[in-house]
Amino acid sequence: MALAFADYFFIRQPLATKYDELSLWATAVKVTKADNRLYALATLGTPWPQTQNPGLPLLSYFFQFLGHYADWKIYVAYDVLAAAVFAAVLGGLNFRQYRIAVPLAAICWFAPWFLTVYNHTIYLDTTYMTAYGDVPAGLVFGGAVAAWLALRQENAPKWAVLPILALSANLKANTFVLALVAAGLVAVDEWLFADDGDFKAGLLPRTGFSLACFAAPMAIYYLWNVRYVGWLVSRSASDSGVGETSAPLSAVVVNGIKILLGQPVEGFYAEREAQFRTAMADMGHQFWTSDGKLSMIGQGRNVVALIAIVFVVAILAAASRRLKARIAVIGVLSGICFLGYNLMLALSYGFIFVPFQAEQLVDYNRYIYSYYIGWFILALGCLSVALLPQITVKGGADGPTAVFTAVRRQPHAVFELFVLALACGMLFRQSQLILPQLSVLGFADSEFTDRRAERAEAELVCSYLAPDDRVFYVGQGDNGEGWFSAVFDFYPVLVDYSGIMSEMNGGGGTFGRPELKPDEGVKATYYHAITADQLDAIVRGNGCTVLYIQKLDDIFVQSYSDLFTDKLAAAQAGETLLYRVTDAGYAPVEMQGGAA
Repeated sequence: MALAFADYFFIRQPLATKYDELSLWATAVKVTKADNRLYALATLGTPWPQTQNPGLPLLSYFFQFLGHYADWKIYVAYDVLAAAVFAAVLGGLNFRQYRIAVPLAAICWFAPWFLTVYNHTIYLDTTYMTAYGDVPAGLVFGGAVAAWLALRQENAPKWAVLPILALSANLKANTFVLALVAAGLVAVDEWLFADDGDFKAGLLPRTGFSLACFAAPMAIYYLWNVRYVGWLVSRSASDSGVGETSAPLSAVVVNGIKILLGQPVEGFYAEREAQFRTAMADMGHQFWTSDGKLSMIGQGRNVVALIAIVFVVAILAAASRRLKARIAVIGVLSGICFLGYNLMLALSYGFIFVPFQAEQLVDYNRYIYSYYIGWFILALGCLSVALLPQITVKGGADGPTAVFTAVRRQPHAVFELFVLALACGMLFRQSQLILPQLSVLGFADSEFTDRRAERAEAELVCSYLAPDDRVFYVGQGDNGEGWFSAVFDFYPVLVDYSGIMSEMNGGGGTFGRPELKPDEGVKATYYHAITADQLDAIVRGNGCTVLYIQKLDDIFVQSYSDLFTDKLAAAQAGETLLYRVTDAGYAPVEMQGGAA
């Protein structure tokens, strides 16, 4: 699968196009490649890429190692990770069990699509062609437990699961709880079920290993998200940056639980209590009703029912009572943890996200399907182990004349049929909802026409810039995507936040005098009402050396033409995209062939 992905994406050359790819995920990877560092350290107007967990950018960095930076190498890295997770699910099977292994591999392949695509899309679905971390976070969460089950089944070194648990804590800050769930499932399975069936024997080393399962992800999270990110945020605040932008996680959890227990809370948490309760109610509505279609089989209750069925089949297929009990414990505990994950999301919407995000449950589908994907994958891991040939030993009386017989039990044909039926059902459903030309297997080159044009323009502009230039972005009517695109495409040339960082007033949008603000529309929503003197002070105060005029409008010309030595004539005539900051004003940069 890794070779297939590498060959295919090398030929097709897909590009990063989505908002969060350009604002964070792909940008962080490009920074590591351009700076030849193991994590993003550059100042990019906002602290977001710097605070990004380095797990996925680091993985992508090693796929960027040879040759120039390319977006498609990110997708190869992520998909190789997905293939490794699928290998963990299939880890205990052998070639003679192809009747199980082949359809189970197909189920794994379909799983990210099956649990994320929730309607008949008319746009390209990029499940295997995205730099977002939601799918990898879910896959690694489930893959960690699946790898553990395979390692234990084969009597392999158990410590090999610890680096996987550490990785799971270093993918996304808001999926750290998934790492704790995986660690808890592994720890309980090891602690409760001794290899020889004697609970007391080896209790101390089992306890130590169980604690190590929690220590691996917690150490990574503490060192990065608490110590390092805390230092960055405090430094940002001292440099007139945004500083801390959300309530402390510990206080959020404590006050959220107080509300659930009916205890009084004060201040910020009292103000947000209604938002928290509304978010919980809306999440419940999404889970139970047809309004919450977030997968190929509908709302969350259907997904949970499917996963429960897989666990039940795994329990029935397991030959020994001990294995049945292990799978049952994992199934029950993962269900309880699902409730805990939903509480974490409700706390986020209530006390961390801004009000409009809570009202609309922004990105709820992305956040919840991380758990669904991981939960489904670990359920498949349990089913895979249950379908392995089981050897049971029966013995006679003790003593030199004792007779022992070993019986090798093959999985019943009905369970093989279940796996095949599930694979065929998922294939059929996917064929109904995703056209081949709208999947990663058959996308058209025209999907990336706009991004290729934007990148070509960025390369043209950068050819007129020095490495130490700092660019002020002007893109009238922008909603922020154009600015993020420029930050991504121009790097290592720095595009300034292009506004007042401490007030989060910049990063694209429309600049103009206060009295020229439109009444409605995108320009009104992202309007920066500042005078000409204020704009000049921001440009020079931020240390910008050039202005990139990506898009002009009458508002900008009327407001600021006096700041430009040619009154913006060259930009309006299409002769240039750049103005250099000089003592006399902003002077046009002569560009061969104009700005075309």
